[in-house]
Amino acid sequence: LQAVVESRKPTADGEELRVDLTNYVVLSPDAINLDEANRAALWKVMNAEPLALIEYWAVDPDYDGEVFRSVWQDYRGNTENDEDELRVTTTAVLALPPHEGPRRVCVRAVDVFGFESEIVIDDVQASA
Repeated sequence: LQAVVESRKPTADGEELRVDLTNYVVLSPDAINLDEANRAALWKVMNAEPLALIEYWAVDPDYDGEVFRSVWQDYRGNTENDEDELRVTTTAVLALPPHEGPRRVCVRAVDVFGFESEIVIDDVQASA
């Protein structure tokens, strides 16, 4: 899983954090029990649109390294964050209380096969 914190900006009553998913790779596609036609289709999706394989993802903007506390999430079928019920949105915009110092952001995702992955982004500073 690859993700970036696109921005962290102060707002009138806290701050806004914008997180973007940038890429996802199935580590062992050959280990997934698929027939040849479906395996070919999987390779095609993996190469053309890898984020389409994400079933669910969530963001913890204050990850302590032990307990993941999701404050934002999106999943297939949720049209609250976007209009596409077959894919997750790839951008999360979080309205958060103010936080002194850098943030440690953790992003977790589960793909359509049930594999879970995460990325921790350390030292996220506020921008002006």
